[in-house]
Amino acid sequence: MSDRDYKISVYIEIEKHTNVKYEYCKDSQKLVVDRVLPYPFFYPQAYGFIPNTLAPDNDELDILIVTNNHLKNDTIYMCYIIGVLCMADEKGEDDKILCVLEEDYEKIKDISDLDDKTQDDLIWFFSNYKSLTPGKWSKVTSLEDKETAYEIYLDSLLEKRVERLL
Repeated sequence: MSDRDYKISVYIEIEKHTNVKYEYCKDSQKLVVDRVLPYPFFYPQAYGFIPNTLAPDNDELDILIVTNNHLKNDTIYMCYIIGVLCMADEKGEDDKILCVLEEDYEKIKDISDLDDKTQDDLIWFFSNYKSLTPGKWSKVTSLEDKETAYEIYLDSLLEKRVERLL
């Protein structure tokens, strides 16, 4: 598989280092505030989804763009898949595909290229960010490589799901 195969288009709902959780509303085609996370929880990376996908939780497949750049929400970025944060929450399986921008892909091609602090920050945040919200919970089970992430992505593509139903 070539690197070109790992390149995807993603939509950012939540900017890095904010505690405001936005959700994209398909009806209004706007970002809507879902909730404000309590202190000390701030998103460690830009967060969004891959359009035209459907994850096991019946939402689009979640993504995080790992970068030092400030990325604006309500924007589409071209990224490369580098891994996946495997996790679950009160709704079931809720994996987060990890991506990098094209300019970062030369130095970060796979999850193993991420420094320990970045990995630890992702695991800590997604293990704890729902802990102060009644009725909600989250659990990180593992960080996996880009091949595993790519398979999860392929399984989530709406056109593939339609093909399986026919």
